[in-house]
Amino acid sequence: MKSLYTGTAFIEPMFPNMPHNVLSISTAIIADFPQKHRTRIVLKINGKGHIQCGLNSHIPGMRCMMISKKHMADLGLLTGEKVAFEIFEDPDPLGGAVPEVLKALRAQDEVVERIWKKLSDGRKRTICHSTMRIKNIDLQVERALEFFESEREKLVQKGKW
Repeated sequence: MKSLYTGTAFIEPMFPNMPHNVLSISTAIIADFPQKHRTRIVLKINGKGHIQCGLNSHIPGMRCMMISKKHMADLGLLTGEKVAFEIFEDPDPLGGAVPEVLKALRAQDEVVERIWKKLSDGRKRTICHSTMRIKNIDLQVERALEFFESEREKLVQKGKW
């Protein structure tokens, strides 16, 4: 993985009473990233972890990387703690594997495959994560087909279908 930045920062709560914490980084630093604020990254904190994430809006002039409650516990981190962190460019723009259900739908349905190719990486991530959350395979297929039909309708409305 290509290293993009190394620094230190305090772990801050994203919002009061929210389970997520963040590390903030200046937009001036992100200006040198390959896709600026759209770059998908892997975050290591205190030399540990492999947190795949994006760069989220936070406060003016800053972006943040969210750290879930689970990652905080796994890495033994505390809110308010000063940490050393390193940001790497994520070699996987989807941030994870494509579920088998989506692979099968794409292989079996030419329309689904055409829509998939037109989706942004963010929309692909959305359907991948949504599909993985559903345990029932039939329901995975049903929801995925609904998603692809909705995306097809959007393309039609934009004159791209």
